Amino acid sequence: MDLLNALVALLNFVVIPATAYGAQLALGALGVTLIYGILRFSNFAHGDTMALGTGFVILFTWWFQAMGLHFGPLPTALIALPFGIAVTAAFVLLTDRVVYRFYRRQKAAPVILVIVSMGVMFIMNGLTRFL
Repeated sequence: MDLLNALVALLNFVVIPATAYGAQLALGALGVTLIYGILRFSNFAHGDTMALGTGFVILFTWWFQAMGLHFGPLPTALIALPFGIAVTAAFVLLTDRVVYRFYRRQKAAPVILVIVSMGVMFIMNGLTRFL
């Protein structure tokens, strides 16, 4: 029985958190690679976009829990996840239309786009902290 308890403790406190953290890092790296490959500039707001999306999912989860929505034994966040993704995608598209479109039309140098993405990063960071 001690071996089984040790195995469960190892899974709960090492393997599962390490897998979740590794998946988060892989998603972030994959997103940055895709953004750099498509847009040809490093978007510093990528991590803050992920954090803002997580905040939207948390808000939807709280709202759905307050309404009494649940998915049986599964977490309510599974219901909230598509809504958080949709709101985050709409926010990113709005940011692209409002901020980046101007600089693309001006054919700005890549270094200017990087600096602009830092400004967007600070705004998203502030919005995430406000949430």
